[in-house]
Amino acid sequence: MRLLVFTLLGGLAGTTAAVACPAMNMSQGATNLSAGQLAVPTSIALSAGGENRLDQCGLGMLGFGQFRSAPDYSFVVEGGFPQDVVLAVTSECDAAMLVNSADGAWHFNDDANGNLDPRLTIPAGAALDGQVDVWVGTFAGGDCAASLTLAQADAAMPVAPPSTGSVPGAALANVMPPPLPGTPAPMAPQPAQTAPQPVPVPMPAPVPAPVPAPVPVPVAICPNPNMVGPSLTLAGAQLLQPQAYMATVGGPHDLSSCPELGAWGSATEAPSFTLYMSQMDGFQFTTDITSDCDPTLLLRDAFGQWHFNDDTNGLQPQLVVDGSTLNGKVDIWVGGFGASTCQGTITFRTASTMPQGGMTMGGCPNPSMQGVPVTTTGSALYSPTDYYTTASGSQQLTACGLPVSSNGYFNAQPNFSFFLSGMQEYGRLEIEGEASCDTVLLVRTPDGQWYLDDDSNGNLNPRLDLTNMFMLNGRLDVWVGSYSGSACSATIELETWHS
Repeated sequence: MRLLVFTLLGGLAGTTAAVACPAMNMSQGATNLSAGQLAVPTSIALSAGGENRLDQCGLGMLGFGQFRSAPDYSFVVEGGFPQDVVLAVTSECDAAMLVNSADGAWHFNDDANGNLDPRLTIPAGAALDGQVDVWVGTFAGGDCAASLTLAQADAAMPVAPPSTGSVPGAALANVMPPPLPGTPAPMAPQPAQTAPQPVPVPMPAPVPAPVPAPVPVPVAICPNPNMVGPSLTLAGAQLLQPQAYMATVGGPHDLSSCPELGAWGSATEAPSFTLYMSQMDGFQFTTDITSDCDPTLLLRDAFGQWHFNDDTNGLQPQLVVDGSTLNGKVDIWVGGFGASTCQGTITFRTASTMPQGGMTMGGCPNPSMQGVPVTTTGSALYSPTDYYTTASGSQQLTACGLPVSSNGYFNAQPNFSFFLSGMQEYGRLEIEGEASCDTVLLVRTPDGQWYLDDDSNGNLNPRLDLTNMFMLNGRLDVWVGSYSGSACSATIELETWHS
């Protein structure tokens, strides 16, 4: 059997903004910042505001706010800066911040800096390898004075030393001079003079010891669903053929500092992937990753619920999620258990779950019903392609009066309906089944012929070889039944051969 080949894709999904929307090509020039400058906070005075609403610029998925067309500030970090850079705004109104990093990703925040002011962390690496554009807008329009502060992630804010009081000096005591020599004694006794009391020397007041200023607790940087990762648009039936992509495993931020996630390890703030998914009802979605290090998987579904896994397959994670929770924006973070990073391969796939589309599953196999639709060609199937489903059935086939007969239970609706073309260029279509239970394979070709197999693939698994290739152009229905009637997960593989 030839090995299954996945297409590796990458890159960001681009959006062309209107002229009146935030645009990188309107930057008035960038400021070069060195590592020494970013070691301490650097502030820039500017005005927060703008007239362009994000939801009218194709950026509404990031958040809500109004920004100018040209960036308010642009900078370039010199020399391959190895640390994250934090951007924080203080203002006199409800400000918002929009950033386009050097890798083309959009970042948005509204209130993370407190007092209705925004704060963002741009991760080290590709996001800082080039020009970074910053817009400082407002949540609901208008403008106000603001200050943008930049610093590396571990830069400490200066603490003013406490003031100390002065100590007063001592006062001098009065001294009476002695009588001059040769002065005659008085004729009559004089009243005794009271000796002056010494003036006490003031003691210095004790100076209180300086009280150390409290060290600010760093704000935890958590996975941020307001940010957008490399984007894909996917549908349930499309992922019956698995899709694989390259992914970087790991990140700089500790997930255990974000208790609402129920996760551990480390990851980036921005998602590794943002999936815009549709038609996921009736499917089970599975994603897993393979790599040479210890990865983790974190997923936020379309309803805002978090899903996490670490070590399902050895040290490799896997998440299985009900497709009905995934219609909409789905974010995925590929984290790491340790501090190191590595490259891995992430795979997305679906398996159909019965029943489909509200159809009745009881009764004999019925070719008037349609299974999960899959459109493909003979040349596409020359690379063997797997499709995931459930082997099950409630009707014994021997009672159905079909021109093929064997023990086994089937449903009325096909598991799949394949719409085939270009099949005449090949000599044979091979259909194999694999499952953890004893499965039976039933096929109806476009010309109305029925084919059945039980165990030809070995280990109680079925296999069919169809050779009338010209007659396979059209709709081919496949039922995956169960010999005993019990249900189990199953995979069928389709492959064309020249002989």
